[in-house]
Amino acid sequence: MYYQKLILILLLSMHSIVAFSVEATGFGEICKIYTEAKNSSITMSKEELSHYVFENIKNRVNSKDALSVHDAVFGLAPSKRYSLVKEAAEHSLKRTWNCKAMKDMMK
Repeated sequence: MYYQKLILILLLSMHSIVAFSVEATGFGEICKIYTEAKNSSITMSKEELSHYVFENIKNRVNSKDALSVHDAVFGLAPSKRYSLVKEAAEHSLKRTWNCKAMKDMMK
């Protein structure tokens, strides 16, 4: 748990966090991409879903904070990833944030 908190603090301190800017929309766009992928999971293989998520995040998300957090969590155990993204999003946005599709896909 300490390791996760340390990663979160380091990631969030790397960039200024502005809740009303493009930075704030990054986590919402990431959630939208995961939702699109989850809705396509019947017709796509696991590899295709992963490619879809990462390519769309690379091309559609401009928030450095959201991108940094998303990239960094893949060094952690799958069971820890969503909680760290959620915590970072809530810290950045200064409000509650949830993404059911991401939570489901990061299990």
